[in-house]
Amino acid sequence: MTFAESMAYIQSFSKSGAPIKDLSRIRTLLKELGNPEKKLQFVHIAGTNGKGSTLALSSAAAIKAGFRTGQFTSPYMIRYNDRIRINGRDIPDERLAALCTKVAACNVTAECSQFEVTFAIALLYFLEEQCDLVFLETGVGGTLDATNIIESPLVSVITSISPDHTALLGRTIPEITAQKAGIIKPGCPVIVSADNSEAVIEQIQTAAFEKSAPLRIPEFRDCRILQETIDGTHFQYHSMDYTLKMPGTHQVSNAMTAIEIIRTLSMHGYLISAQNAADAFAQVQVPARIQQIGENPTVLLDGSHNQSSVLALADVLRTANRYPVILICGMLKAKDYRTASHILAQTADHVICVDDFAEGTVPHEELMECFAEYCPVQALPRKEALSFARALAADEGIVVICGSLYLASCYLGESNADAC
Repeated sequence: MTFAESMAYIQSFSKSGAPIKDLSRIRTLLKELGNPEKKLQFVHIAGTNGKGSTLALSSAAAIKAGFRTGQFTSPYMIRYNDRIRINGRDIPDERLAALCTKVAACNVTAECSQFEVTFAIALLYFLEEQCDLVFLETGVGGTLDATNIIESPLVSVITSISPDHTALLGRTIPEITAQKAGIIKPGCPVIVSADNSEAVIEQIQTAAFEKSAPLRIPEFRDCRILQETIDGTHFQYHSMDYTLKMPGTHQVSNAMTAIEIIRTLSMHGYLISAQNAADAFAQVQVPARIQQIGENPTVLLDGSHNQSSVLALADVLRTANRYPVILICGMLKAKDYRTASHILAQTADHVICVDDFAEGTVPHEELMECFAEYCPVQALPRKEALSFARALAADEGIVVICGSLYLASCYLGESNADAC
């Protein structure tokens, strides 16, 4: 296959595949490929929010320590290849095509998902490249996620849990937590982020106890925030100073989780120092996680789309104390866009609604109604929105592109965001 042919093959499958009740589909495919998952060492990460940031921070520290490190994430942000990386570099087109050819030669059922096929390609790549460690992010959920085929991870990680993908995972937090806790394996260490509710932590404690899985929870009492600005956060954890490029106290929580991952890996012989972590953390920027893409005025890009992540963005905007705040906002119907928009509206001085960036978006007329009682609101085509917002913000204000990862991806990978 050529790269174009491999992409056409992957996209011939649906995004979610046929409904599943077990992992037999991915198990059958991987068995035909020689079970690459049994020959690699994994850090397995589930959660509603913070998975990508926690993975990026902890894997960057492993890379800094000299380990050959695979990274599997979803969704892609700029191009499909960025879901599969080694030491921060995307899988090359020719390697993706060659490995896709191997997968396609198997008896791949039409019921498989794009995620399952991509996961199989990633495992083959990490094995061929002899990765020391693979940091693995679940797609949706945990129990029935294809990545849960991993039998004995070095450590299982559960980040912040909140309502999202409720049609698949359940409408209550206990139901969603049960799905995420499905990645806990007998005897394998578990880390749960400290920014979870007491009820969530107790439920995970019970699941870990039932599987004799040692549990570690970072403690906020061991953390002290020294400085917090729109440009990042300086904090101290266990008497070590760290600086994060990504702003927000929620990123401090993700960093604490990452530090506990590193400490657990060290117990397995993967020696990663606190200095390795500090050096790495200062350089990590996950795309579309309150990412600065412009100056004068400051332009931030954020893909938050559920209640918890939007609250984190709103908190950062209040801390920034910059006015006026101009939002360029677009959301998907499949998300709880009313709650998210009401939270964002309380931080905004003006909102520009867009709906021409993906399928299934909330029509701009409907989205405008969500903001109308809070602040001035209008609609513009996406390609006109940013220049208009910059003019409204002037040099002292701030422009925030938010509401959807699909919208954020339109602005990534461009030398000039106006070109999106």
